[in-house]
Amino acid sequence: NMNQNEIANLLGVSRPLISKYLMEARNLGVVKIEINDLLTSDNVEDDLSERICKKFNLKDIYIIPSSTNKDLNDQMFVDYATEYILGTFKDNFLLGIGWGSVIGAIIKKIDNFEPKRKLIGDVVPLISNAPISFRNYHTNELVRMLAEATGLNAQYLYAPVICSTPSEREIFLNTDNVKGVMDMYERLDYVVIQIRNFPSVPDLATEARFEKKLHQEKAVGMLLGYYYDINGNVIQSDMDYSIQIPIDSLKKAKKVIGIINTRVNSTAAIGAINLGIFTDIIISDNVAKELL
Repeated sequence: NMNQNEIANLLGVSRPLISKYLMEARNLGVVKIEINDLLTSDNVEDDLSERICKKFNLKDIYIIPSSTNKDLNDQMFVDYATEYILGTFKDNFLLGIGWGSVIGAIIKKIDNFEPKRKLIGDVVPLISNAPISFRNYHTNELVRMLAEATGLNAQYLYAPVICSTPSEREIFLNTDNVKGVMDMYERLDYVVIQIRNFPSVPDLATEARFEKKLHQEKAVGMLLGYYYDINGNVIQSDMDYSIQIPIDSLKKAKKVIGIINTRVNSTAAIGAINLGIFTDIIISDNVAKELL
């Protein structure tokens, strides 16, 4: 399991020489490389999907095999998740997307497709841009990239994700832009949301918004700007002045896809599913096995 640099250092030769030897070894049949379709292997059990769907009242669960190699695992998850998501879309739809590293990676993969995948519909962010430098949490930018890659019509949300006072939040909620986006939230066809652990980075000013409530009420995970406990109860705060899709609007969407990669722990996954907003789940097999 050594890489070429490690082998070269061990033998005291150059990395290009190791690369040449490996190529010759493959040509001679000394080294053989096989690619197995993991999704058809015993790593994914059909009855596991059925049992999870039945237990949590889900319409569909797509289990992706995990690897001990973190980089390979992340790439494999993004590859399969991308194809699953694209395979669910029909023409003339309204899509709402959240934020996060996996969603950012999925959009980047779609952007790199050749030929491009052309879609017909609109895409809108489910929450405003986070006040951090990571592009994967700039939802308007994610919407722009996805729209340019697929031909979808981009709809933007021009408001801060966290307002400083109730009056500031009310001002933004009464703008034509936010009103228009909130109206779209009531008629979404598809929603894609990444589920994350609590605590996690970025923090989204949890101390100012919730003080000690997240620890007192035993938060286990988050999605968008919402925090919840293991039973799927959203933790509320009188000082939370965020602007994002209401939970009740999420429940009205025709298909809500939750993304749970191998870095998400089982308590965060269970709490998210217990919110009752998801119809479909994309999940790593190591996490899926812990749900029962």
